[in-house]
Amino acid sequence: MKNLVLTACVSAVLMAASAAPSFAADACQTYCKATANSCREQCSDPQEQEQCIFECSRSECKANCNRIEEACTQHCPKS
Repeated sequence: MKNLVLTACVSAVLMAASAAPSFAADACQTYCKATANSCREQCSDPQEQEQCIFECSRSECKANCNRIEEACTQHCPKS
């Protein structure tokens, strides 16, 4: 369920980001960081294992969170 919410939010931020590049770029990058941090928290929470975005070790999960942040940031508008 969290994955669906994250995907919907990322899509909304990226669509809004195209409207006002300078402000949107900062908001988009902030969102990317927050999403990645949420992913990293989920990786380290043993109660969230069944909800984990990636079924893998913590280090692999965190590496995937880093990739999510990088990909998200690359899609942010350039200010």
